[in-house]
Amino acid sequence: MTSKTLKSAIWLTMMASAVALAAGGPPEGKGRKPPSEATNNLSVPAIMVAGTAGTLPAGCGAEGWGDLQAPSGIPLSGYPIEPLAEYFVQKVHTWQAQCVTAAPEDAISVNAAWGDNLGGDAKLRAGSPIRVELVLTDSSGMFGQGLGYTVVKLEPNKLDRESAYGTLAPAIPEDMTPVVHDGLTNLQITGPDGWQASVTNPLKPEINATGKVVYGYQLIAPAPGDYVITFTMPSVTIASCDVGECSDGHTASLTITVGGGGGGKKGGQ
Repeated sequence: MTSKTLKSAIWLTMMASAVALAAGGPPEGKGRKPPSEATNNLSVPAIMVAGTAGTLPAGCGAEGWGDLQAPSGIPLSGYPIEPLAEYFVQKVHTWQAQCVTAAPEDAISVNAAWGDNLGGDAKLRAGSPIRVELVLTDSSGMFGQGLGYTVVKLEPNKLDRESAYGTLAPAIPEDMTPVVHDGLTNLQITGPDGWQASVTNPLKPEINATGKVVYGYQLIAPAPGDYVITFTMPSVTIASCDVGECSDGHTASLTITVGGGGGGKKGGQ
């Protein structure tokens, strides 16, 4: 089935659902509080290289894009972003973007992007949690674009980590550039006086609130100083990094400066 045909079929299904729900109306309030063990849904299509891991989705195609799963359940309203609009919400509803499996010999190339807190102006302080995050976006074009759903922050006045996230109902699939997962990814973080973070490798990826496969780690720097963060992706080729340094086609590194009570700054290694 072509991407255009699949979009049309899902659109008709979701419109029928919306009409059926209109008679009964949405549930009172914003809905159920999600269970603590709930995970985010894959919303951005993903290429899985060298296997999937952890809580990453199943059903990825071996020869091409797997099936798109439309959101399930009754959409919810009452969120500050647009109180009268209805949304399918992360950790309340379930859906899944398309995904596909690939092998190292497929030579998938990627662009690497660090978390905004590392490449921006956020103050980094010793003893406080520092979110380390890296996202790989496909630059090879081997599988073209996949179908997924746009997820937005539903509570703009809350911190990113505290807000609910969701996709507008009826959910209409969109063509998106895929993110990439390397099942053999390693992470190393070194600091002053030979300090090294305790990391279990290969690093298990996560699905963040916007539905992307990411590599994340919660760093607690024990003392002020410079810390070098190094990701190694042996199964893909890193074509570019937004900040920091890319080397040997498989390594992305960034040096961050962690301050004491007053915070610190970031810099490329």
